[in-house]
Amino acid sequence: MKPWTWIIPFSLFAALWVAMPGAALADETKSLTVTVYNHGQALVNEVRSMNLPQGKGSVEFTGVAETVQPATLQVRSLSAAEVFTVLDMNYEYDLVSVKALLDRYVGKTLRVVLPDPRDRQSTELREALLLANNDRPIFEVDGQIYVGGYESVYLAEMPRGLRPRPTLVWLVQNTGPAVQDIDVSYLAGGMDWQADYVLKVDRNNERAALSGWVTLDNQSGMAFEDASLKLVAGEVNVVRPEPARLRRDMAMAAPMAGEAMQEEEFFEYHLYSVPRPVDIANRQTKQISLLQAPDMGLAKKLLARFDRYPSPGMGLIKQGVAVFLTFKNSEANGLGLPLPQGVVRAYQESKDGSTLFIGEDRVGHTPKDAEVELRMGEAFDLGVERRMIAHEQTGKNTVAYTWEIKVRNSKDEPQRVLLEDVVQGDWRITKASHVYEKIDARRVRFTLDVPPSSVQDQLVVTYTVTTRF
Repeated sequence: MKPWTWIIPFSLFAALWVAMPGAALADETKSLTVTVYNHGQALVNEVRSMNLPQGKGSVEFTGVAETVQPATLQVRSLSAAEVFTVLDMNYEYDLVSVKALLDRYVGKTLRVVLPDPRDRQSTELREALLLANNDRPIFEVDGQIYVGGYESVYLAEMPRGLRPRPTLVWLVQNTGPAVQDIDVSYLAGGMDWQADYVLKVDRNNERAALSGWVTLDNQSGMAFEDASLKLVAGEVNVVRPEPARLRRDMAMAAPMAGEAMQEEEFFEYHLYSVPRPVDIANRQTKQISLLQAPDMGLAKKLLARFDRYPSPGMGLIKQGVAVFLTFKNSEANGLGLPLPQGVVRAYQESKDGSTLFIGEDRVGHTPKDAEVELRMGEAFDLGVERRMIAHEQTGKNTVAYTWEIKVRNSKDEPQRVLLEDVVQGDWRITKASHVYEKIDARRVRFTLDVPPSSVQDQLVVTYTVTTRF
């Protein structure tokens, strides 16, 4: 009888593994590059110095992401490509676990440490037949069915086919050197990244500091050590369903200051490279510095937009005034780096020096020299009321209507407010109380300097539109 050497404690399990006979084991990782896309995929590229069999033989490549997509696997020799061929590839992911081990011993007699029925404070080593292992092990002990707790199980040997971690197994034909540098790349799911920005605005709303961080989420089932990390920003088309996001159950890594990322154009996207090796733990959210712009100009914009279809039945309409922060993504403004899409969170100091959150907005992929507009919220002390005071059918397909718009400023200082209206059909303004500008074929804008309500209760704007539908 073989010695009983494998022990599985109920509370603690250490997975052990015996290598497959005839398999060549991986030796040394020479380089590891992880390129993460912002749609939940990553390209893993690793170069290893590997011991290879002569002629036809089996090679095992351990240490791959659990979410590897086997159809995307590429393998080539950098040392002797002309004499190294992969004949077939298998992805084996039947991993060692307590359940997997016991499943293979169903119907066999084991030695189990069970509670002593004569003394519940003691245990005894008993032989037991494992009848089933579904939600929990069920044993037959001395001709009786036992469903209860146990302390440990002793197994005769490790069943074949179980592995401590996912493994690629190749059948190769090699007539070259025994040691070669093998380049392996594959796509894996469960990795994602996004950009997060912190905008610190001065009290005058004229200058700001912008910090950009990459938030990297690794749910691939594998940790990557000393990896070259690259991030691709852009809309990459993938012919497959997006991977399901796994449950987040990990600690946030502390933000790391350091050298800014290197950026370059890549195909029709932008590629960001971390200038130093990075450790990426499995089930970890990690933040890495993307950019630092310590001093740039910006402006606050107060805007009331209206885009409803005009009709004579409209009554009094009350509008809020949205608050926007705008800046230009240019070198002259201390930036000039294409900005990946992400969330910008803005802060400002109060009079007592404490820092307060003033709003957040999502910014899309923003090229160099483009304008960035961030909606922070609605102004507390500004309000707009509008009423249609005239609506007339002037022809078969022609209508004329007049808006009366009142703007109130309850602050102690004048405020510049922009009124933007969407105008329907083929239109022209025939009369207006204030200067306006035509922004495009459907929008008109009034720029108003609204005095405090203590000086003037409301600023009143009227204009008449003739439009043909």
